[in-house]
Amino acid sequence: MPMEYIYLAGGFVLLAIIFQMMTKFDARIWTSKGLERGDLHALTDVASGLRPDGLTRDQARRLQARGMVRPYGNGKFQATLRGRLTLRVRQRVRQRAA
Repeated sequence: MPMEYIYLAGGFVLLAIIFQMMTKFDARIWTSKGLERGDLHALTDVASGLRPDGLTRDQARRLQARGMVRPYGNGKFQATLRGRLTLRVRQRVRQRAA
């Protein structure tokens, strides 16, 4: 019986943490933190496969620091799961703003 109360209390604590995170989460800041203008557009080109070599050295450095791309081959990049998630979140934010 006491273990059930502990599980129940733990569930409530977890829900409170999730609620707190969701109310303070700002998707616009999360997607663009540490990036400059044009970085997410270049990430879109890399993720779609149009231009896997379409990043400048500075863009590649910033996007790699955020874990959004990884290098492969000679000067080519591949979007990571985190990079694709960032693009999806950015798309949703833009849809809600319109």
